Amino acid sequence: MSLQPTVTPAERLPLACWLNVLSFDAVLVALLWQFVFILAFCGRTPLWYESFVLASVVWLIYVADRLLDGSRLDLSRPHLVRHRMHHQHARVWMLTWVAVLLAASGVVVAWMDTVVIRMGLLVATSVLVYGAGVHFWPGRSTVRHVFAKEVQVGVIFAAGVSLIAWLEAPSVSLGVACAASALLFTANCWAVAKRESVADQNYDADRSRSSRCELVATWGVAAVAGVSGIVGGLPLLMAVCLLGSSIALLATTCCWRWKGRGLSEWSRWSSSVDVRRPWFDRWVPMADWSLIVLPVICWAIL
Repeated sequence: MSLQPTVTPAERLPLACWLNVLSFDAVLVALLWQFVFILAFCGRTPLWYESFVLASVVWLIYVADRLLDGSRLDLSRPHLVRHRMHHQHARVWMLTWVAVLLAASGVVVAWMDTVVIRMGLLVATSVLVYGAGVHFWPGRSTVRHVFAKEVQVGVIFAAGVSLIAWLEAPSVSLGVACAASALLFTANCWAVAKRESVADQNYDADRSRSSRCELVATWGVAAVAGVSGIVGGLPLLMAVCLLGSSIALLATTCCWRWKGRGLSEWSRWSSSVDVRRPWFDRWVPMADWSLIVLPVICWAIL
């Protein structure tokens, strides 16, 4: 698939691109869904340190993942803005990463309960397994083929945002909500990966046959949320957020098909003929906004 470049001045680089480069979009999604889980199942809003630790951990995971991607970047081939930024400014990212890690560790030791820390360590173990499998597992092994990166991210993300709810109010209903949200997050990752595949050097087409799986997963979440909301199997807040977000994600992917490819080649980093400009898709942030809009509306109302 060929790219149709449209060179854009650096000053017009959209805000959504910087949110993605800085990993703030993932942090925002995590905080909003933590809010939904805790309010729906625990009947309260998250405490400041619960939100701070989650935001820090999500940011640390995403930045570490992108630093590893950036370390193997071939600048002579098409690549994404976020990978280029992590490649060129790796030292700044690493220093910031260590500072955030120290701050998060201090908050965990000072405020978090021992039980939460133990459960968090289990999630951290799954993150380490994910990192080892994605970045260091040799070749196209069966493990990497079956447990695709997007599936792992979706499951870990759902576990992280629902962790406090599991400790305070475990139930079958919470299990259904967690499984549905994992499917939703996985479908989101599949959609973004497919959209960016023409410029993402880490995209594995053989491992990520995701078009049909993405559609089935998104419709599955919508069906589960709709039925469970009607029969009372899920709290109304959770059912509304899952149903609305899955419909928004379906609308987003339909919009992408209608708009076609939208990658733009940015002029900021074109320093020589041997170094390609990085790419950013203007429409990709719509996928994250599909997960953001409903929780924001519910937060504003409640």
